[in-house]
Amino acid sequence: MLHNKVERDGDEHPRDLRSRMRSRGARRVTALTAAATLALGVAVAAPALASDGPALHLTPDYSAPSSPSIDFVVVTPSPYDTAGAGGVFNVDIGAVAQNATGNKWLSSAKGYKPGILTKAPGIGHPDPFAPGLVVLLSTTPKKAGGPDANLAGVFQLTDVVKSDGGFAEVIADWEVGKAGAFGKGKKVTLIAFLVSGKAPGIVTSKVKPISSIVKETFTIGG
Repeated sequence: MLHNKVERDGDEHPRDLRSRMRSRGARRVTALTAAATLALGVAVAAPALASDGPALHLTPDYSAPSSPSIDFVVVTPSPYDTAGAGGVFNVDIGAVAQNATGNKWLSSAKGYKPGILTKAPGIGHPDPFAPGLVVLLSTTPKKAGGPDANLAGVFQLTDVVKSDGGFAEVIADWEVGKAGAFGKGKKVTLIAFLVSGKAPGIVTSKVKPISSIVKETFTIGG
């Protein structure tokens, strides 16, 4: 299931889910303080990752399950928002189990746990606290791997909670630490989903998502 603005506006569930998660995310701002000074430049300056092919395209091999057991939502920014200012912005995303299978995928046994990274592994690496997370941004610099490079390794905060219905929710937050590293005043596309096991550093069309796929367009504030 590929969510976009049209589908979201016609479906109350993603908007309600985003609103509920956004209120929780606001309470985690204090926890981010220690990690927010992380220099994204360190990740960008890491050994360059090869990206010989064109930017990632959705193909029949790159599609969500017909009835995913995990629903994905971008909490912030919302579709078509102008996010942040001066090239600094925040991305808050969430994965929510829809059934027992989803709970199993998002369990501690699969590596999902709360944590704050004071030194994130960087672009092209999985998130140590959310190993199956894949996040792609269309303006990721070529020297850091380009649009196919997985950004999960620069997310600084991961939280794992249980909803009132007993379903697992994993929320991950990224505060960009280097102004303009992904552009200023630019329209960008973000794609996010989960895979089983450890996510790849460079994402190809052959990955097999286990969750719904979110694709949102927003503008990085200038």
